[in-house]
Amino acid sequence: MPLVRVNLLKGRSAEEKDSIAASIQRALVDTLDVPEDDRWQLFSEYDAEDFRHTSGYLGMAYTDQLLIIEMTFLEGRSDELKKSLLAAINRNLVAAGVVGGDDVFVMITEIVRANLSFGKGLAQRALTS
Repeated sequence: MPLVRVNLLKGRSAEEKDSIAASIQRALVDTLDVPEDDRWQLFSEYDAEDFRHTSGYLGMAYTDQLLIIEMTFLEGRSDELKKSLLAAINRNLVAAGVVGGDDVFVMITEIVRANLSFGKGLAQRALTS
């Protein structure tokens, strides 16, 4: 059920956004064993005055290609698995040619199973565990 929000500067083509979406989904499928059709992605584009970030931090240099990716998924995965996911997302996005290695900022938020409904007012994942 990962919900992925991709925040980026306006100006990317539909093809670039498709590559970004596919790269992130591939990392989720390969690393977390998320089903292919478990895909929930939101893209938010910002004008330059609304997309503000430092030019560098912790040895990274950021450009206008920066992606700020917010991921929310159910709790319970190990830190090692989450680190593998972060590496896979970065590797896939760089391989797709949509960013440089520094331009991938990811924040993961975990939620409990009762905090999610896929519809019908039910917490489907809370009912199955």
